[in-house]
Amino acid sequence: MQWKFGDKIANITGTDIKITFPFGKDINSLSATATISAGATISSDPTQSTDYTNPKNFTVTAGDGTTTKKYTVTVNVEKNK
Repeated sequence: MQWKFGDKIANITGTDIKITFPFGKDINSLSATATISAGATISSDPTQSTDYTNPKNFTVTAGDGTTTKKYTVTVNVEKNK
């Protein structure tokens, strides 16, 4: 799996997806793209504008239609230096 916000790729460890943006980035309305296995589906739709001020959960369902895995996406913004 790959998770991107624009051209910025998030770090994935297990089921945790994390990314940090520079100070000043508005994370109240972000959309992402997720690259998942052929035949798999994801819900909620990460391409829809989402408020990431708190961690968000997304569930990927494998192509078999029954195997699922929940991922938690955490978006941070660097502190003002």
